[in-house]
Amino acid sequence: MTETIRVGIIGCGTIGGYVFDEISSGKVKNTQVVMVGGRSDKSKGRKKVIESGIPWTTSVRDILKTGVDVVVEAASHEALESYGEEILENGIDLIPSSLGALVDSMLLDRFTNAAEAGGSRLHLPSGGIGGLDALQAAIQTDVESVTMTSRKPPVAWKGIPYVSELGVDLENVGKPIVLYEGPARDCVKKFPQNINIAAALSLAGIGFEQTQIRILADPEVTRNTHEIQCRGAAGQFTIIMENIPVPENPKTTYMACLSVLATLKRIKALYRVGT
Repeated sequence: MTETIRVGIIGCGTIGGYVFDEISSGKVKNTQVVMVGGRSDKSKGRKKVIESGIPWTTSVRDILKTGVDVVVEAASHEALESYGEEILENGIDLIPSSLGALVDSMLLDRFTNAAEAGGSRLHLPSGGIGGLDALQAAIQTDVESVTMTSRKPPVAWKGIPYVSELGVDLENVGKPIVLYEGPARDCVKKFPQNINIAAALSLAGIGFEQTQIRILADPEVTRNTHEIQCRGAAGQFTIIMENIPVPENPKTTYMACLSVLATLKRIKALYRVGT
């Protein structure tokens, strides 16, 4: 008989709420949500969690006391930075969605050390992109370059301080405008909640300094589009993702939600496909 995976969720917004709904509806076999945590009792998602009969908490440490096997972080960089190490040290696997926080190499080192000490694992989902398996194979030999061009409708870049400082009128963009071009490290800092995929690409490949990112506000696209190119000794490949945004939150795509769900399903899978 397959053992049931006990899951705790931090944050019940777009991604956390999607994962909660899928598990609660029975679509994820041998998996149950034990507790969900949010910033406050006014946080998004609390009502449906309570109505489902699942305990809600404003303290992540309450989740750690329930004996969960894995925690899904779907809250913020700050939440991941504050609790990731403690989760792993307690022998609990962690699936973070706020990968941009790992641009801090010291934080990643602390997490891996905590996982080793606790006998747990840090599972990093791909987010809204693909091809990370091919990239991880390619870097086994020399890689010349890894680049990603991300295009989103202008509305997806609203509310970002860096974009506001550029003085771009996102309501009246008539043609594609480059918002950023440069190393992934600086990109993640400037777009902390919108470009976690740049972190996933960097961590899977040649690092934050060498991975090059180009970001555009493009009125000609309706989907969040990402083109990844890798060139190296093994050859080259190009992958284009055209992701459908979640209507209530155009900054997030269904692929980002599905990636976390797929990572959760893989934890105790009897076999795995891909590098």
